[in-house]
Amino acid sequence: MRYAEVAVDAPAGRSTYSYSVPGGLDVRLGSLVWVPFGSRLVRGIVTAITPQPGYESTKAIASVVDQSPLTETQLALGDWISGHYLSPLYAALSLFAPPGGSRTPQTWLHLAADVDVDALSLSSPERDIVERLRGRTRVTSRNARGSLSAAAFKRALGTLLERGIVVNSENPRPGRTRPLTETVVSLPENRDPDADVSLQRSKRQSQVYECLRSLQRPTSYAELRTLCGASMEIVRALASKGLVETHERRVWRTPLGRLVAEEGPRPELTERQEAAWSRIGRGIDSLGFSRHLLFGVTGSGKTELYLRAAERVVQQGRRAICLVPEIALTAQTVERFMARFPGRIALLHSGLRAGEQADEWDRVQRGDCDVVVGPRSALFAPVQDLGLIVLDEEHEWTYKQDDANPRYHARAVAVQLAQSTRSTLILGSATPDVETFWNAGNGQMELLELPERVAGGLELPPVEVADMRAELRAGNPGLFSRALLDAMTERLALGEQVFLLLNRRGTATMMQCRRCGHVVGCPRCSVSLAYHAARERLVCHRCGYRSRIPSRCPNCSSSRLHYLGIGTQGVSDEVSRLFPTARVLRWDSDVSARDRGDGSLGKAVRQGEVDVVVGTQMIAKGHDFPNVTLVGVVNSDVGLNIPDYKAGERVFQLLCQAAGRAGRGVRPGHVVLQTYNPEHYVVRAAASQDYRAFFDEEISYREENGYPPFSRLVRLLYSNVNERRAQQEAERVTAELTQRAVSDDTKVFGPVPAYLWRLRGHYRWQTTLRGSEPSSLLSDYQFPRGWIVDVDPVGVA
Repeated sequence: MRYAEVAVDAPAGRSTYSYSVPGGLDVRLGSLVWVPFGSRLVRGIVTAITPQPGYESTKAIASVVDQSPLTETQLALGDWISGHYLSPLYAALSLFAPPGGSRTPQTWLHLAADVDVDALSLSSPERDIVERLRGRTRVTSRNARGSLSAAAFKRALGTLLERGIVVNSENPRPGRTRPLTETVVSLPENRDPDADVSLQRSKRQSQVYECLRSLQRPTSYAELRTLCGASMEIVRALASKGLVETHERRVWRTPLGRLVAEEGPRPELTERQEAAWSRIGRGIDSLGFSRHLLFGVTGSGKTELYLRAAERVVQQGRRAICLVPEIALTAQTVERFMARFPGRIALLHSGLRAGEQADEWDRVQRGDCDVVVGPRSALFAPVQDLGLIVLDEEHEWTYKQDDANPRYHARAVAVQLAQSTRSTLILGSATPDVETFWNAGNGQMELLELPERVAGGLELPPVEVADMRAELRAGNPGLFSRALLDAMTERLALGEQVFLLLNRRGTATMMQCRRCGHVVGCPRCSVSLAYHAARERLVCHRCGYRSRIPSRCPNCSSSRLHYLGIGTQGVSDEVSRLFPTARVLRWDSDVSARDRGDGSLGKAVRQGEVDVVVGTQMIAKGHDFPNVTLVGVVNSDVGLNIPDYKAGERVFQLLCQAAGRAGRGVRPGHVVLQTYNPEHYVVRAAASQDYRAFFDEEISYREENGYPPFSRLVRLLYSNVNERRAQQEAERVTAELTQRAVSDDTKVFGPVPAYLWRLRGHYRWQTTLRGSEPSSLLSDYQFPRGWIVDVDPVGVA
């Protein structure tokens, strides 16, 4: 008898549970399995195979979910993620599981044996359920419910189960999306020449047979049907006569069919690129772990170095992973890699269809791909013989998973993965994360600088700061400063393209009553509702709540309601009013869902179908559009006043990244930053595009206040629908942790209402831990339901 330690998908006090392995069941280290847990079947992952059980009494593993077990490297990395981010072990290990697996088994119901249904005293709902089960071997719970309401069905079924009249059982569902196949028809290698005589009686069979002979190759049934109207009956008849053979062939569903990539002339490296490449190449050739920060201005040729690094590891028989921060950026990155590695690229992200995800995953696992491209989840693809990991725009906060366990950061996980696989890690950015740059300065990674653009020796575009306070004093209350308006007029007249950035969606940011000052807010969140003219609705950008436009103030019944602030839709409308012939594209999360990573929005810009692009931060990241010569930041101050120690860093990065979209082709670029705070160090540093000036100010501020990298943080967030209970529970846990921290260097701050005090109907309180290893204070602490533990958060607001 063998036994297995299994990490289960359940709120478990222990990290693993012991199960026996039934004879004949192919259970291996890393297998995904179904196991009984209490009265349910849950998914689990085998972390160890042992000859002895960990406990006296064990249940048996029910079945294997997937025949592709996790590797020892993946098991070890999952264990590190679980320990570092204080997450359940199964949640960490399941990051490596194939896509498409069902998390819940199928529940079946049937009548108990030897039960005389007609003699039972039953309520009407109970009788309905029993009648649907009578005479049937088993019925799904969904079909047994019929027309009963969910509540009535739950009550009636509970009574029937308790009385032993009905028995329920849970059965595993298929673990993966099934492979797609097609029927292929071909001529036999050794066919009887006299068999053709039998075709004289069937004109249709003869036509299909002659069509196949003319093609002289195995042909899919679908193609035959298109070419000569073949039906499956005709194909079967021909096969029965020995004239054709059929077999099933797998069809690979891939998103890459929508992308087109052509290899252009390979660019010559600049002197700076050559210097950086020699260091990277040396690290790759060492066949050991090496880490590099590629600190290069926008347009300095970082992607070309990524491509050459991938080429080098592929030549060595190894493979690469390239991460990008947004799905919207995958198309352009994939096109570059497709041109260099035709037919050997895999694309993985959550926007793919289920079949595409499953097939891309299988291609990677089979070793059919040299490079995997995608956002943070692509880091967990089953890449064999890994030799290179690239994080492009490594500073982006989207590399942090903050909406589910485990709340990992892809950058930290990439370091661990690169170390365990002896791979090269390249972190690339024009505006590195402050902590990354600090670590590079302390020798924890090699700093490689690209201070100049590569395209034709073009300089970074000059940045003009427009003081909107001066605009008001000069009698210009409009959305655009005179400098930006003049620049737009000039660039559009030359047939060039313009990017306008405003990190707010909608037409207006709020609706306010002029009489009492009431702001129409979301009933579930502590934020105002934004006005979207295209939908004629007020929308909450946090929970998605929508409301019709009120005709009167909900507070005082006044009709004097008006809109304040502006979003991307409002900017688009204003551009169309000022430039009626300009073709305007809005690019934000309201419209980018249709992009699905296939680059349709970017393609429209690249092909000159758009004159002005108005967007949120999505347009500032990684795009390369040669004809964009003007970038205008409508409000550079958005985000500066958020109560978060990283607020300034995020605004600086956004401004610099946005400015970097201008002048990437042969025509010089220009940038206009509109601001009400021209003296702010973030705005000044962004205007001069001087990262080191920003870093010096920022690192002094962090050292003075003890923020990372001079400490580590853990953010604890508690939410409850009851306002009083939320505060009481936050105070109780904070008091206990404060007592624990007496003999520790960890400081406990809070509890305080969260920046978003109410979200989706839940009141939220937060406590922050700060110290050299604050998570050690929580290693054995059991948090009740409702708490979120975020280790190394990307912000505390």
